[in-house]
Amino acid sequence: MSKIQVAHGSRLANLIDYKLRVLTQDGRVYIGQLMAFDKHMNLVLNECIEERVPKTQLDKLRPRKDSKDGTTLNIKVEKRVLGLTILRGEQILSTVVEDKPLLSKKERLVRDKKEKKQAQKQTKQRKEKEKKPGKIAKPNTANVKHTNNSAREIAQPSSSRYNGGNDSNSANRSRFNNEAPPQTRKFQPPPGFKRR
Repeated sequence: MSKIQVAHGSRLANLIDYKLRVLTQDGRVYIGQLMAFDKHMNLVLNECIEERVPKTQLDKLRPRKDSKDGTTLNIKVEKRVLGLTILRGEQILSTVVEDKPLLSKKERLVRDKKEKKQAQKQTKQRKEKEKKPGKIAKPNTANVKHTNNSAREIAQPSSSRYNGGNDSNSANRSRFNNEAPPQTRKFQPPPGFKRR
């Protein structure tokens, strides 16, 4: 393990994107890249790996009267890949810097600016697309008349105020199309409405 130079009074804010080793109360160790933290010391680690000593191996760690200090211990540590992980601040005992970030601060700033520009460009394109009035929608057969040339045009409203109320069946027809059957809708009461 290489020694990493970190300022003495450095805080978690200075260690963003550093690879950290986090020790928790239950004896597990989490190694990952620090992405974010909050005032409760909850940590978000990227590409996180969990290491723990199984209970069967704990007996080997306990000191024995007959053993000498120079003996080597063969302890198997279980590793588990977790990926993106949130660690609760209550459980964290200590953090140790494992490795420096892959990118320098300058490179990270350039990368962040590029990502920000791309996001702004995408939102701008999305807004322009939404603003365009000519959205193409499938024409509904109830709202369309077919002519002999198979050209389609929207039917004119056929309410009584447009044709003078001469048609006796105009009340039973749709407002925009003479051929459409009348539509009945279920009553939808407004909020707070009480039936008698």
